[in-house]
Parts: sequence; C-alpha cells; structure tokens
Amino acid sequence: MVIETYTIHPTGKYNRPPPPSTITLHGLDLSPPIQIHNHRFYHRPTSATSDVIDKLKSSLAEALELYPPVAGTVQANEARELCIAMDAENTLGTPFLVEMKDTPYTGDSEDLSPRTDVMLPPSSSIFAVKVTQFSCGTIAVAASINHQVADLRGFLDFLELWAQLARGETVDFTKIPDDWSRTPGRFFSGLVRESTLPTPPPPPPPFVVLPTPATGPPAFLMASSGISRWKFTKSSMERLKSDFSPSVSKEHKSDLWISSGDALAALLCGVITRARENAAVARLEGRSSLESQTERIAMAADGRGRAPQGNMSGRYFGNFNALWSATVSRSDLTSLTCESASRVALAIRNDLNIQLSPEAIADKISFFEAPQNATPAGRIAWTADVILTNWCQFDLQGPKLDFGWGKPFCSTPGGGSIFPPGYCLMTQEKDSGDVSVLMTVEQEGVDGLKADSLLNKYATLVPV
Repeated sequence: MVIETYTIHPTGKYNRPPPPSTITLHGLDLSPPIQIHNHRFYHRPTSATSDVIDKLKSSLAEALELYPPVAGTVQANEARELCIAMDAENTLGTPFLVEMKDTPYTGDSEDLSPRTDVMLPPSSSIFAVKVTQFSCGTIAVAASINHQVADLRGFLDFLELWAQLARGETVDFTKIPDDWSRTPGRFFSGLVRESTLPTPPPPPPPFVVLPTPATGPPAFLMASSGISRWKFTKSSMERLKSDFSPSVSKEHKSDLWISSGDALAALLCGVITRARENAAVARLEGRSSLESQTERIAMAADGRGRAPQGNMSGRYFGNFNALWSATVSRSDLTSLTCESASRVALAIRNDLNIQLSPEAIADKISFFEAPQNATPAGRIAWTADVILTNWCQFDLQGPKLDFGWGKPFCSTPGGGSIFPPGYCLMTQEKDSGDVSVLMTVEQEGVDGLKADSLLNKYATLVPV
C-alpha cells in the first residue's frame, strides 16, 4: 500500500515566550539514541478518515509549539556536548505518515511504527508519527520519540497534550513546563551537593566511572534474544503477592512488606536466571561472574514523585529515571520455591526504599553533574544481569489519550522484537487490572523460559 508522508511544523498560535535556541542534555539523558515506542489502537471513528487525519495533523502542530524541544533535533555543540537544537535551522519538521490498509486489524506489528531504527541516525527528528487505518475501520496511532529527549513520563505528557488539543479542550498552561532546562536539581533544593572534594564519593549503585569513555555496549546486550509475552490476570497478581509475601511478625511487620510489583519482579528475575542456568548460557562481558554467586537486577523508576516539594510532575521534561539496583542471591533466583522468591522480593523492596529516597536521588544528580565524572563524557556506565522496566503506574489506554472519538482499546510498546536479552517490560490495563509482560532471554534459553513451572503457575503465554 502507498504511504503518504507529511511534515508537521509548530504553529504560532499561542504566542508563548520563545524557547532557548539550545538545551544542553543532562547526564541522566545520555543514553544511546534509542526510541520509546507507543502504539495505540482505536475503534472506527464516526468522522470521515480525511477529517480525522486533518485533526491529528493540526493538533500535533499546536502541541509542537507548546513543547518546542519535541520539534528540534539532537546535535553536538562546539564543546561536543549533546544538546537539543531548536533554532530554525534545526527545526526541520516532524514526519507524519499515513497508510490505508486493505486488510483487517489482527494485532500489533513492527510495520505500524513510523521508524524502526535500532539507533536513530544523527539529526533525526525527535518525534515521529504513523497513522494506519485498517479495512475494518480500526485506527492505529503509532509514535516514537528519541529517548535522549524524554523518558516515558515526558513522552506521555506530550501525547496527552496532543490528544487534549485534538479534542478541542482548553489548555491548562500551568501543566506545561515553563523552564525547559535540564536542571533536575532545582526540584531537590538543599539536597544536591556541589562536588568540592578532590576525591569524589563512590558512585551510587549501579553506576561506575570508567577510566576512559566506553566504546560500545557490554557484549551480553548484543547477544541474540528471543521474546515472549505473558499475561497476569488481576487475581493471579493478588495470588502472586500473597504467595511471595514474607512471614510477618508483629515486631517486623513494616519491614517485611512487599508490593505486587516487588513480587512480580522477583518472579521474572528468577525465570530468566533459571532459563539461563539450565541452558548454560555463556556469561559474556557485563554479566556477573560465576564466582560471585549473585545476580544484579536494575530497574528504572520515575523520580518525579520523590521531589520533596511534590512540584516536579508536569514541570520537568526530560529523563528523570532514577535507576536503582539490587544484588541478590543466585541460589534464591534459581530456586522454584516461594520462600526463595520471597527473599528476592524483600531484597528488591529494601534496596528500592534506600535508593529512591529524595536524598539518594539528589546524590545521583550530584554524581552525574560532578565535573570529574561528566568530563570527558561517556565514562559513566552500568550493567546488570536482568533489566526491568515497569510501566504499570501509567495509564496507556486512558481517557487522556482520547483524540476525540474514544479512548484506545489497546496500547503496546511497539511490535518489534529488538530488545536485549534479560529484559522485561511490564504494563497494566487499568480497567481490568491485568498485567502484560514482555520478556527476553538469550535464544538458547527461550524454551526453558516458556516451560518454567513457577511462571506458568501465575501467567499465560500470549501467542505471538
């Protein structure tokens, strides 16, 4: 089918104060130029398709005016620092693709994405959209954003504003940032410390400072991975938490509480570890050593809600994932008992509480901003055996993503299969409470992962 391509430019409707010509990225932004994908699926609108497309394009142009960083490009400045360039020369327009399919909707697929690059080429647009209408009337609105510019929370803030404009609602400008600078420390006043010591404090976990800039990702992240998708019903999540909760005594009740997310993380980390051990997956660079008898778990967590004054949400656009990690017993992870999984869940909860305190997050900001760590760039690194991303707190199918003809009936992080091994992405459907999990492992461990008895006790494999 023919794909029509448009280029969307910001409007000048709102007469907002002009943004700076460039925004220097923060250390927390400096991931590789990968993408965050979001695919949303909507039932057939009552309006003509041409009217729907026109409304999506015009409202996107308004949203780009109100979020100027999304309209720019990522460039290196004269000091070789990565920045968002928003001058006329670098505001090249946002790709907007439209495809009309002669086949009905059967599910998500990679060809619905506006772009499928593993790494975005230099000077790529920060944001891109593809709208697809199927013969049955279902419409897919797929968007991707450069992860160096925003995390999922920032991405959703922009998508929700775009949907609000498409619905024709009045914009609440107090919910749009008025300061686009990458200075997260301003929300942790009094806690962020300037580095004045000749010998800096040790890096917060899971980070290390390399003597020279890294030349590429760890070897294990480049290994071929197999992907599977799993569904946990609301009742199975409740049962999982109950089964994995530690035995509670009156003296230690508050110390032994775990969340459903802790229980799920413990289960998934055990599943991947067992699949690797049973398949004798090689421990490539970046993995824990065999002699350590432990495995490292890392998870990104939105740190905005940890700001002491509670004033960061909706006011900071950028990456503010406060990465935390836990080092847990390999024997507990390889065990199929709930008692062992309970110990893993409790270790996760304890490390999360410590590493996501406002003081600990402020220390991470200080660490990334310290000149001896930031210069030369590329020396801050981290590795983990299992990497978790939990999006369950975000409503990816809610009314805030209604473009004017109803909220999406399905939302996914994309239909591609380009994920490193040992990775899990968790999302939740708010109406039902069901949790969906995308999970990867090295190819030789796929069959063992799918057959894991503890996983199959709580989850159902989703056919791909």
